[in-house]
Amino acid sequence: MPTFQGIFEYLAGEIKWLFLIGFIVGLAVCCFKRAIIGSIIFLIGTIFIGMFVVNPEIMLTLPEKVAKLWNLGK
Repeated sequence: MPTFQGIFEYLAGEIKWLFLIGFIVGLAVCCFKRAIIGSIIFLIGTIFIGMFVVNPEIMLTLPEKVAKLWNLGK
């Protein structure tokens, strides 16, 4: 049975580069416009999204950590 593991790994690597380029361009645009609040929101948002782009496995562990933090899984 054929697998798509090689294709997935290739696309994951390309998405990381596209994300990095988009991050740099977006932050440069916000700084050029002197939009301090916009650049801070953009920075926080892209860092949060970037966690999932760089390490997709965190999507499985993050809800467990939040549940333990808020004592939801008694």
